[in-house]
Amino acid sequence: MLKIFLSALFTIGAAQAAESPVRKLCYLQAGQAQAPNLLLSSDDFSQAAAIEKNEMLQSRRIIFGGKQSKALFHTIFLRLGDCLLVNPDEEMPLDVYEELPSGLRRKVAASSNFLPAVYYTQEDKSKHYGLLAQSKLPQLTAVSNHHESSTDAIVNYARNLPDLLFLLYITCPADRNSLCDLRIRNNGGWLKDAKIGKTLTLKVLARSQRENNTSGKSQRTHVNNDTPQGIYYIWGAVTGGGTSAWHRLARIDLDAALPPINSQPYNIQSYLLSKIVPDAALDDYWLNEWPLAYSLGRVFLRIAPGDFEAQDDKTAAVSGYNATEGCINTGSNHEMLLNIMIAAGIFKKDEVFGRADHSEAKQWHVARKLGKALVLIKDQD
Repeated sequence: MLKIFLSALFTIGAAQAAESPVRKLCYLQAGQAQAPNLLLSSDDFSQAAAIEKNEMLQSRRIIFGGKQSKALFHTIFLRLGDCLLVNPDEEMPLDVYEELPSGLRRKVAASSNFLPAVYYTQEDKSKHYGLLAQSKLPQLTAVSNHHESSTDAIVNYARNLPDLLFLLYITCPADRNSLCDLRIRNNGGWLKDAKIGKTLTLKVLARSQRENNTSGKSQRTHVNNDTPQGIYYIWGAVTGGGTSAWHRLARIDLDAALPPINSQPYNIQSYLLSKIVPDAALDDYWLNEWPLAYSLGRVFLRIAPGDFEAQDDKTAAVSGYNATEGCINTGSNHEMLLNIMIAAGIFKKDEVFGRADHSEAKQWHVARKLGKALVLIKDQD
């Protein structure tokens, strides 16, 4: 079993192991017959590819090909000094198929275990996302020099914050079985609760139904599971499409099936990112959890009202907050949040409140501060 192997492999102290399940593995063993390989995600900047990956991973399959093929994953071999960040809790069994030059597919293995991995190259310091087969673990060395940034360090990072940024901070229990805290920083300061004069805190849920989760743990890179940590753009607002809260209040689009802000091999958004998180956090697993999940088919994440995707969910942990497929459920706080966004100039009122004619047609409105309105999701330490 993977967990038994990892327990024997890692020699770091128990105190650090308790802080985070994240592990750093590097290829340091020279002289092996063949270097370990990785199934690397391809075409990470295409909406169509993201949706296709979503469908593929939902069926618990992975299809790979050569680098020049049209497959959505391709094989690469690690070079000495290359490193990976993995979370053993994210292990997933997949049937493996190879796309052949003829266009046919050959089944390579059934139900092989993989770990989603953030991959850092020694050669050019670039960052990529993919899947590491559990069978490759003995070829890698666990190292103990990786430390995840604390939640306080992220939430309290306010130096030189541009006045025009609108940031939603959502801090969650790591197991996601209870509610998260949502706080808002606008124009450089925390939004206050007018009644009590303290920082406004809204309760939200970042948990899925966990229908396909056999581990019982909070998994985020798996399609339709809990909401990944990381930084999200507020892309737009979607109204219509139903007569419940789908009609009455807008859902806030967090991805628009487009790549996350820090998903590129190099941090081309480094200036903006430096205003939001410390430089030391840029290579953290938590910050790359959303780009990793996106590369494995997580799309269509939203901030939504309490009865969004309402259903009889026997695993729901909190009354009034329906588990979704990874969206942020705001319970009864959604209308308040929309009004805050209107006041901040992100949307107009008629863009986020439903039409009186109960139209079934969906309408999508781009955020007026696109690129300057973001959501940060981070687990509590």
